[in-house]
Parts: sequence; C-alpha cells; structure tokens
Amino acid sequence: MLPRIDARALKTPANPYRQILRRSFPEPVLALLMFFTGVWLWMNHFPEEEGQYSEDACRMALVKIDRDLRMAESTQDFPPWARTALGIHGLRPTLDISVRSLAELGTEKVLDVEGGYALAILDAIRRDQDPVRGPFVDPRLPGPPDPAIIINRVAEGRDSWWDRRYLVAFGNRGATEIGLKPETAEEDSRNRELVLRACVSRGAVWLFALVGFLFLPRTLAAFGRAMVSRTPGYVGRWPMSVGLGVFLMAYLASIGFQLLLNLVIAGAFSGQPIYLEPPVLAVLDAATRLLPALVVLGFFFRKGGHAIGRLGLFAKPDVFLILGTFALLTVIDHGLKFALASHIRPDPTGGLSADEAGWWGLILALASACLAAPIAEEILYRGVLFRSLANRIRVPAATLLSAAVFAMVHFYDTYGLLSVGFVGVACALCFAATGNLATAILLHILYNFAIKVPEWIVYHAPL
Repeated sequence: MLPRIDARALKTPANPYRQILRRSFPEPVLALLMFFTGVWLWMNHFPEEEGQYSEDACRMALVKIDRDLRMAESTQDFPPWARTALGIHGLRPTLDISVRSLAELGTEKVLDVEGGYALAILDAIRRDQDPVRGPFVDPRLPGPPDPAIIINRVAEGRDSWWDRRYLVAFGNRGATEIGLKPETAEEDSRNRELVLRACVSRGAVWLFALVGFLFLPRTLAAFGRAMVSRTPGYVGRWPMSVGLGVFLMAYLASIGFQLLLNLVIAGAFSGQPIYLEPPVLAVLDAATRLLPALVVLGFFFRKGGHAIGRLGLFAKPDVFLILGTFALLTVIDHGLKFALASHIRPDPTGGLSADEAGWWGLILALASACLAAPIAEEILYRGVLFRSLANRIRVPAATLLSAAVFAMVHFYDTYGLLSVGFVGVACALCFAATGNLATAILLHILYNFAIKVPEWIVYHAPL
C-alpha cells in the first residue's frame, strides 16, 4: 500500500519577494528614525562656532596658500579665461583670500607660529608695505622672522612663497650680510611645475567635458525618457515606507560605524591613540562606507545575483550618457562658482585633508572617495531612496527629493550643497533612463575622480 502523501508538502514555498511587497514599516518607527536623522543633520549643518577646524588646519592652509600664490604669480600673463578654466585667481585676489583665511584661523585659535608669521608678511605685501616691517604684533610672535632661518629653508628647498619675498625685502634695504641673493618667487622652478600640473590635470577634466558636449542631444533625450519612465517587476513595486525605513536605518548605521572607527583610532577605549598603517586605514574606511549598502541589499534581495541583476550593478554602462552628463555637471559647477562667488565663504584649508598627502594618501582618496563612496552612495541614495520614492510618486519629484536628501547629508556650504544636489539629480536620471545602477555609479566615480585626482596632483603630491 502506498504511503499517504501530505498535500501540504506539495505546496510551493512562500515567495520571499512577495512577502517583502506585503510588508509595511510602522509609522511611529519611521517618524523616530526621521527624528534622529534630522537631529544629526541639524547638529552638523549648524555646529557650534568654536572648534570647527582640526589641529592640522593651519598646516593644510599654509600648503594651499603657498601653492595658490605660486600659481597665481606664474600665470599673470595668462588670459583671464584660461586662469578661470584652471581655477587660478589673480595674485591680488589670492593674497586677499590668503589673509582672510589665516585671520579666520587666528580667530579660531588654531593659527600656529608659522601661520602667524605668514599672516603678518602676506598682510604687509597685500598692503604694498615692506614685509620686513610687517605687523608682527601677535603676542605669540617674538618679533620678525630670523633671516638666517629662512635662508636655510631656501637652500634646502623648504621655503614658502612669502619667505623669498621677505628675503628680497631685506636685500632691497641693503642687508648684504644675508649672504644669499634669492631670486623672486616668480622665478622659482617649482612655480612652473605647479602650473604645468594644474594645466595637465585640470585641463584633462575640461577635455572630458568637451568630448561629452558631443553627446548632449543624446543625453537630454535620455533624461526626457527618464522623466516618464516606469520600472517593471519587483524593484518597481516595493513599498515606499519600507524603502524609506531601510534607507534611514542604513544611514544611521553608517554614522555609527564611522563614529566607532574614529573613537577606536582616537584611543577612546584603549586610553591612547592607535596608529593605523595607510593600507589598513583605507580598507577600514571603505568598509564603513560599503557595509550599510550591503546590509540594504541583503534586506531586499535573497541572493546576490538577484541584486546584481535587478539593479543592474554589473550591467553595461551607457558611456555616452555618462560623458554627456559629466559635461553638463562641469558647466553647472563652474556656473555655480561664478554666481555664488560673492557669497562663498572661503575654507582656509580648501577642503584638504592631511590623510590624503603623499602616495598613500592618493591610494586612500582613490579607494574611499573614488570607489567605495560612489558604489555605496548609489546603492543607498539611488537604488533604495530614489527607487522607493519613484515607486509611489512621479520620477521628477522623486529625483528632486532624493537629490535634496543626498545634498543635506554632505555638510558643505551653499555652493557645495547645490553642487552635490545637481550630482544627485544627474545620477537619479541616469538610473531612471537606463534602468541600471552601473551607469550612475560610473558617472559618480568619474565626477569624484575629476575632483580628487587634480586636487592631489596640485596640492598633495611632493613638490
């Protein structure tokens, strides 16, 4: 006699994706996550005035000011349009910005002795006064700098732009005992090298943009299709509340990972700071960025292959769309700089980080800002946030809302927020137009690469 078969055993296992589509995120929990996120954003966008600069701020500011002055002086014969394209101001505006930046660091009490000397000398040069008689009135400055010390710097190639100006002023006053007749900063070979670096690296960015202009009609047509696009299947159907809840949890988790890593490195648990080799630091930084994105994919997809296929993570990117969008972003970015020039408060450090100095710093910048960040952010902000919003509201509104959130989580000034917001809009439209994240990820990588690599070549590479 045949055994009796249980009919329940023949039933098809429940589809996990249908279960996800039937889920809803509790509104009180969603409101609580929004509250915590809002508090974090408020604290970082409106911090206390004191202590906003790190201990390395003065050193990085002096590096930036030195190299900006060298380039400004060496490109005085360049046509204005060329200097604008290369991001180089005239000598007088650069002096004004330099003095204001160092004065701000002094107000924040992070200006060291070297920065105080630089401020006094540069302020005198800016006022067309004798730098030897500069306003060395800061109580931390024991009078004017010793010319012998500066002579040694010049001999060893460690001098700054203002050092030679200071020595030349001594020579003009007949101080023959100095023993060194320094050439002016304009004739320093390092200045020509810096200008060449700026021309090659920043010129390459414009070359990519010029190539991209050839594909602008194709790009604008793709954006038009994206505005009315609908995503079929599972990805285009998951509930907006679930997507928002998962996104907020992932964002708060990424904050927690980063804070924990910073506490460990600062020695909050061991009692003394921990030094991490640059490769280890690069791996840990990339992990803190990527882990929340991987958790999100694990929630929405039961297999890695499903996530890759449904979101198009490894799909063939639309290179022409990427180049055309990059050209648009380049023009928009320079337009914002021009329109907001009078409202932009110069950052004394120019956004430079001591962690990105030297060759290991370049590796950190490439691994973190140019690879890990674009991949993680596109999964979170376009693959989850934008996709969740677009499943409930129309693409134009979803694009603007997701881009606004993307801008707000970056703690920049008005120019920075608008610039990042336009990047968010561009990446969302690329995702909607192609249906794959690979195009948005590659565009994001190219954009960050065009910022970080020229910045490293000009300011961080050994000179």
